Amino acid sequence: MTLYWRICIVFFGMIAYSVAFLPKNIKESIDHLNNHYVRKNPNPGKLYDGHSLFLEKLKDKTFEEGEQKLLMTIILDAYHRILAKMENETLDETLKHDLHEVKEQMSKLKEHYFSGKHADIKKYVTELLALKENDPRVQSKAIFELKTIYNKAANLGSQSAENHRRRRQAKGSKKQRS
Repeated sequence: MTLYWRICIVFFGMIAYSVAFLPKNIKESIDHLNNHYVRKNPNPGKLYDGHSLFLEKLKDKTFEEGEQKLLMTIILDAYHRILAKMENETLDETLKHDLHEVKEQMSKLKEHYFSGKHADIKKYVTELLALKENDPRVQSKAIFELKTIYNKAANLGSQSAENHRRRRQAKGSKKQRS
């Protein structure tokens, strides 16, 4: 019987931990938004195509911590844009308030945990993706910088491979000691 109670305590602790960071007022706002936009949607078949919007990307275990933080910065930015658009489009003042509260809390979360270099890298990536590949100026600059970029990429790649090899060897030596 005590095992049953221990399992219950662990289970409820895990549930409590997963929502521990969510302030009560924000949780209520999200529940209200979820009720309005998801549960009361007249055409739920159009909502669900079998794929998540962001969660699948976060499940990728191959990303290192820095990459995960950059991805989270981009996702939080996407949420900010989505919530801002929804806030501007709704006429319901309660929904507008809830959207604003959640958007502000997401911004605070981003500023507190994901500020700094990640925002700069995201901005730089956005600029790179916006390059006009058919622009002769872009093409000539790319060719001019090609040798340097190639060497830097090769150097970075070999460092990553070396670090990966060292981690594999360290794991192997720990297993042998056990």
